[in-house]
Amino acid sequence: MQAFFERMLWGSRLTVLFGVMACAMGAVAIFVMGLFDLIHLFDLLIKYMMSASHAVRNELVMVVVELLDTFLLGAVMLIFSFGLYELFISNIDAAEKSETGGKILVINNIDSLKSKLGKVILMMLVIKVFSYFNEMKPESMLDLLYMGVVVVLVAGALMLTKDKPKP
Repeated sequence: MQAFFERMLWGSRLTVLFGVMACAMGAVAIFVMGLFDLIHLFDLLIKYMMSASHAVRNELVMVVVELLDTFLLGAVMLIFSFGLYELFISNIDAAEKSETGGKILVINNIDSLKSKLGKVILMMLVIKVFSYFNEMKPESMLDLLYMGVVVVLVAGALMLTKDKPKP
């Protein structure tokens, strides 16, 4: 009875495949969304070249920021999908044979997966802060001070996520 239960329990890890497939399909959908944003970017670029309007330029900068954010979100979904698969199902043989696979897919435990996701999410937050700063018009010196504090905090967060050199 115990052996049967343990086989069933071990087999239940395969339900993670639903999450893996959902994340992979979500990543594809997000990348397609990014391609549509890219088409919008080219449309705005043409409008900007024709008019040299400051309003169109600001919108163009915001679309570039949103484009970076969109593709980073797609990368988060893929990393999460790969990580779930490697942690619960099996190593990805094609990734182990690939030169680039070793650079992005070294996920040995849940902490490694959380670390990789955390770094990408932090980059997404940096992009969001940049987009908010682009839209903000400081009205006082206190507003400028707050913006400076946010920049220092973001720089500190980026510094803390930097990989430590291995001895």
